[in-house]
Amino acid sequence: MELTESIEQEIVSKIKESDTFKNAPTSRGLLQYLYDATRKGAHLKEAVIELEFFKSNQTDDKNNPRVRVNIYNLRKKLTTYYETEGSADGWHLKIDKGQYKVRFVEKKAPVVKQKTINWSRIIPYILLFIAIVTLVITNLPSSTPPLWSSFLNSGKSTNLILGDHFGAMGQTISGGKGWTRDFEINTVNEFYDWLDAKPELKGVLQPSKYSYTTRMAAMATQRLQQFFQEHNSKFSIRFSTQTTLPEIKEGNAIYAGPVKNENQFIRFFNEANPHFNLTARTLKLSNHPILKDTLLTFGGSRVDQEYAIVSKYPSIGNSDHFVFFSQHDIGVSATVEYFTNKDSLQKFENEHLKGKKYFTALFKVKGQHRVNTDLNLEMVVGF
Repeated sequence: MELTESIEQEIVSKIKESDTFKNAPTSRGLLQYLYDATRKGAHLKEAVIELEFFKSNQTDDKNNPRVRVNIYNLRKKLTTYYETEGSADGWHLKIDKGQYKVRFVEKKAPVVKQKTINWSRIIPYILLFIAIVTLVITNLPSSTPPLWSSFLNSGKSTNLILGDHFGAMGQTISGGKGWTRDFEINTVNEFYDWLDAKPELKGVLQPSKYSYTTRMAAMATQRLQQFFQEHNSKFSIRFSTQTTLPEIKEGNAIYAGPVKNENQFIRFFNEANPHFNLTARTLKLSNHPILKDTLLTFGGSRVDQEYAIVSKYPSIGNSDHFVFFSQHDIGVSATVEYFTNKDSLQKFENEHLKGKKYFTALFKVKGQHRVNTDLNLEMVVGF
């Protein structure tokens, strides 16, 4: 192809408008200047470039570092351009070392030589490649269950919030000093409000530096950690009495624990669920187009049977919450295991969600010594 002046200018313009040059105004301007000067047959040297392009009165060729530095940077950018986005260009623009004129070199297509295949040498490499591919496929992480995709694939951070209990330090019923739990007191503010009503206990009791949780926390953490690890994901662990609202809102969150500690996720649950209202003692279903209004009461004395509530719902900032509520260990432990098991997850999604992204499910759990032995799904409401 014959290289005309218009084609040369097109080549220069394409380089100037490339990603390599778009944030380098000096290199773009210098490239156009050198091309124009070359076309005019100008005698280019450092002093001329310093005077005409950089608008300086300096004329000493030995004291023009600005020209040399900028020409060096221009050559580097041209090299980068032709190694990346300009690799397929038919003509290459050159500025030879020690020169300032531009020239155009046509890129020649490589000559392909026919070679005879030596199968005896190639077969071992093919077998090695097959073995590597098989190994990689075997060790690929499990496919992500849709219910957990926003936690495992979104790139957002995830916090596991374990439901713990606020306590006070002071004199116990036995007369000694120790940790005391009152289920009506769940925060430092509630503790001091209670203390104002009982001034005789001021100086006797004080907020504890330690909270309390049952073995449910360890069992749920272990199961979720194993599940996330299978999908090459991770989460941070926090406790509900030591977690603020801004920390909960910073990404996705999982809550595993009781409702009787009146944790902050109860409010999030109620705001996101269109037909449920949860308190520390009750769950109310109302205004559903098909299901009848229902009121369930928690807090019975039996620890071998209870209701457990599991819900996934949207939170602020395109984040999600996945909560596991119950009063005792068996409810949380059993439902966490259920929703981290591949088979039960798939069955739940196929039978109960039917394209819905969010849901609230009610389970009845029976067990002995706070260990799950029976899990029955009572109700699922998708939304």
